[in-house]
Amino acid sequence: MQLPVFNSGLIRNVAFWLRLLGCFNLFALAISVTAAETSGAKFGPPGSWVKPQFFNQQASTSLVDAGADQYLLLQERQINAAQDETFFHSVQQILTPSGVQNGATLTMDFNPGYETLTVHWARIWRGAQHLDRLDTNNVKVVQREEDLDQFALNGKKSAILVLDDVRVGDIIDYAYSIKGENPVFGQHFSMGIPIQFSQPAERLRTRVLWPGSRHLYAKAHGCAVQPRAIPGKDATEYIWDLQQIPGVTLEDSLPMWCDPEPWVQLSDFKTWAEVNQWALALFQMPVPLSADLSRKIAEWKQLEGQEQKILAALRFVQDEVRYFGIELGDSTEKPADPSKVFTRRFGDCKDKSWLFVTIMRALGIEAYPVLVSATSGRAITGWQPSAAAFDHCIAAVRCNDQMYWLDPTINYQRGSLPLHYLPGYDCGLVIAPKTTELTAIPHPTGFSQTTTTEYFHLHGKTAPAELKVITVATGRDADSLRALFAGTKRSDIEKTYTHFYLDQYPGTKMTAPITIVDDEWQNRIQTIEFYSLDRAWGQLGADKKYHFQFYPASISALLKKPVDINRKLPLGISFPQHQILRTEVTLPGPWQSETDKKTILDSAFSFQKHSHCAGSQLVMEYEYQSQADAIAPEQVSQHLQHLDQVTQALGYDLTWR
Repeated sequence: MQLPVFNSGLIRNVAFWLRLLGCFNLFALAISVTAAETSGAKFGPPGSWVKPQFFNQQASTSLVDAGADQYLLLQERQINAAQDETFFHSVQQILTPSGVQNGATLTMDFNPGYETLTVHWARIWRGAQHLDRLDTNNVKVVQREEDLDQFALNGKKSAILVLDDVRVGDIIDYAYSIKGENPVFGQHFSMGIPIQFSQPAERLRTRVLWPGSRHLYAKAHGCAVQPRAIPGKDATEYIWDLQQIPGVTLEDSLPMWCDPEPWVQLSDFKTWAEVNQWALALFQMPVPLSADLSRKIAEWKQLEGQEQKILAALRFVQDEVRYFGIELGDSTEKPADPSKVFTRRFGDCKDKSWLFVTIMRALGIEAYPVLVSATSGRAITGWQPSAAAFDHCIAAVRCNDQMYWLDPTINYQRGSLPLHYLPGYDCGLVIAPKTTELTAIPHPTGFSQTTTTEYFHLHGKTAPAELKVITVATGRDADSLRALFAGTKRSDIEKTYTHFYLDQYPGTKMTAPITIVDDEWQNRIQTIEFYSLDRAWGQLGADKKYHFQFYPASISALLKKPVDINRKLPLGISFPQHQILRTEVTLPGPWQSETDKKTILDSAFSFQKHSHCAGSQLVMEYEYQSQADAIAPEQVSQHLQHLDQVTQALGYDLTWR
């Protein structure tokens, strides 16, 4: 499923916009290359409605950070909503040799299924010289299918022009128009206007010609910018014209719902009820179902109880219908016929979810497709209603008067319905006749937890040691572990597991194959590993004493610090996470050791450590559990202090005296 134009999840940095305007090299795989004239690209002047802007050739680059390879002098878009046409114009100055490498190849994307591309000009300004670089014979059209590694075909093409003789200091100026709109949206309109990028820009300008007979809604996000409105006979002209815009200071490790770059959202939808009505037309019940699908549904009808029927159908759609999207034309948003998806055994998120919902309804079970945002999460609750808010589709099903939210694209889920994990989408649009608002999606009641118990058996100072590891995973962790063992060669897994301990304990070797016990109904997986440690004890330092150092690497991996410490934006936390590591050591004889207990409570996590020794048995236990998906900027300083305290509490040095 693809978004109509732009959403805030895509407007995260200037790289997206520069790529849209063709400033980056072509990284994607070219499936076919043809001459422009035969592949939907044309050449000519812009439409008479376009009013191209000139740029300040003498603009100062004082806003540009040291080391930047280009400076965006002008980016303008002009949109004629009545004609479904958009004019793009980009001007950037090349500042460094790497800027020549990155900026001398122009890329203009379009979808020939419903769009036509017209290239207007490509020129270089070198001092007082004006050099024409639009050689129509050099424009090649490439079908890239850059989403193929994500198991999707979208049919998009790119017109590529490699500019001759580009030098440091040159100004590259080019423009093109795209006419057409995906018919699946009808006359509906959605787009985003950039107000500020991560990199500075001399001028950002957006002009929209909007028919006077239709209403346009604008909503500013992270800014208070208002357009200049110029009423006309048949249309109103809206202009956002910003100059000398500094770059936004971006910070790392943001939660997905935090979009630091200001933007303005445009939509002709007034309410979510209107978006729902648009979506209802896409999710129409097919009549009749194919004979093969009907026979399969008849088999599921023989199962006892609603939950067993739901789970059987869900397992089939999740595990036997592979994920692959053919998103050409209206199939970007409209699901394929469920009978076709059943027969071909593949589909994207909306195809799989609609197949599952169709099966549920044929079984007499209430179910609905649900549109969600996997990139913006709950942030869309603050958006103007728009079809562009969504990039993923899941399903809601009612069982025994309880609504369950399920993702038919997740493989290898097991357990009863309450134990099914769902990512934190937080809200969604339930595609049902009476829907008028977004619906809150509760977090699943089934918990995810991994408990690892290490059993070390240590002998003399020069003797090998034995290690047995038992890992128990539940919830999402069990889903992930099950997927790992189902999709990865066992020898590769065992090699990876061995290297994990080899990094900590030299001379580690796996002595038996990993064993797996999968309790699917409880969604609980247990694995058992066996190792020998040839060089268990090591001599450290000048004291020549023998040491055995334990370190909880799996817990340490959860204690990630951000690069940006002094923050103005929230810090994202990996959530949910619940890890328990218990290490039990059988020593060569009685050992003296002090009991150590520590508890650290943070707004983002809780941590506990407990170690003690009784006779020849040493036990160390660590537990880490995340409490939220983000923390406020004013809490970050204390959070970092707590991370340091946890780090200092990790590890145990056993010394042979």
